[in-house]
Amino acid sequence: MLFSHLALATDAFEVVSMKFKDNVKLDEQKSLMAELNQVIQKFEGFKSRDYYSSENGRWIDFVVWSDVKLAKKAAEAGMSDPKAGAFFSKLDDKTMIFSHYERVGGVKK
Repeated sequence: MLFSHLALATDAFEVVSMKFKDNVKLDEQKSLMAELNQVIQKFEGFKSRDYYSSENGRWIDFVVWSDVKLAKKAAEAGMSDPKAGAFFSKLDDKTMIFSHYERVGGVKK
């Protein structure tokens, strides 16, 4: 399930949709996604990260933060991290959609 039933109403969600450059093979893509865990989890407010791939080569990266301020602060700080820089250099930046979301409603079973 993409949205955890354990998420709090105050949590912020970072959703990134992207593709890697054509010359980056799937095994390298998987390694790069796993290596990014080391960068993301060190930031204040980090709660969890899940990522998904599709047949068309697109990835969805779903990160839960304790609040949107810390999510935005981490995104800014991540730009100066060398491991994150190596990751971003392999992305096709024209395909990236990066957004932060705050919960406004929903329903649970």
